[in-house]
Amino acid sequence: MPNNDFYVEELICNESFQEYCLGVSLENQILWREWIASHPDRRADIAEAERIVTILNVRQGSRTAQLKALRSGLKQKDNFQSLISLKEEKEQASGVKRITPLWHLYLGSTAAILIAVAFLYFYKPSLFYVESKVESISVQFSSGKSPRKTIILKDGSVITLAKESSIQLTENFDSSKRELWLTGEAFFDVKHDAAHPFVIHTVFNDIKVLGTSFNVKAYKNSGFMETALIQGSVRVESKKYPGYFVVLKPNQKLITPNSSEKAAVAKPALEYRVSKLQQDPTDPVPQEIQWVRKRLDIDNLPLSVIAQRLQEWYGIEIIISGEDVKNYRYSGVFENETILKTLEALQLSYPFQFKIEENKINIKK
Repeated sequence: MPNNDFYVEELICNESFQEYCLGVSLENQILWREWIASHPDRRADIAEAERIVTILNVRQGSRTAQLKALRSGLKQKDNFQSLISLKEEKEQASGVKRITPLWHLYLGSTAAILIAVAFLYFYKPSLFYVESKVESISVQFSSGKSPRKTIILKDGSVITLAKESSIQLTENFDSSKRELWLTGEAFFDVKHDAAHPFVIHTVFNDIKVLGTSFNVKAYKNSGFMETALIQGSVRVESKKYPGYFVVLKPNQKLITPNSSEKAAVAKPALEYRVSKLQQDPTDPVPQEIQWVRKRLDIDNLPLSVIAQRLQEWYGIEIIISGEDVKNYRYSGVFENETILKTLEALQLSYPFQFKIEENKINIKK
């Protein structure tokens, strides 16, 4: 297993880690989940490595063929690791602080191209992003009795509502004025925009973000509100104590009492306490977001079947035009926060176009 100061590239080149990402063996699943749970401070780097391996394996053929192809593309792994060791020795000799080399990969021509595409996907997502729009004139969306309902807003943010939850938007909601009201529970994947904060109002507190993913549970009849941060940063502003706020870091959550109740203590810090997300050592997904996270395990399945599974889980209609597109076949393991990220990863293998119209996803060649 890698050392604590591992590089992201080292994980990508680790055959056992590749098998874990592909779901090849139960033994590797248990081994790596325990190892991931023991490195909470590197969770973001581990997730990045998982996603890159997934993208490198989104191709036609069975999972066995995928793994064989990936191993062939990374056959010069020993050379790469030798370069890492040589660089470490030089850094230690010169006293230079170690910095992860994002582009110093020596993996063979085919794998190097795929790695470059993968890094562009994560660090320049605008190159792959398909503009999302909500054309409905309604300013309120509700999940009702459905376990999940996905809403894609005009600014590209994705919201997944839990059962009996709803959001209300201002009529002029757009990329420059991003504000809504939440009742119930929802998972947010907010499109980054430093100039225009995304504001969520609840009966408990207000939440301000620039771009991040997090979960909010704020049912009106509940005695508390829970904000769980997965990535980025959020600022939770108290309605009960005007002027008081808490800034959360990744893998933290804040539980606050109902703001409608009278203040019971003189200091808000006694009520507004931050704790870590609940984590099962054998499962890297925090319990707070397991209701919305879907592990999609596919092996040589057509896009029509994959789309049906995504539609049933995320609660958004998917329409595919063209029999040839419906028959595109894929293999891979996907564990994403939103449906858009899964579709964007699939696009890298068989190119297709998709756009949001009236809160439906339309796919065509």
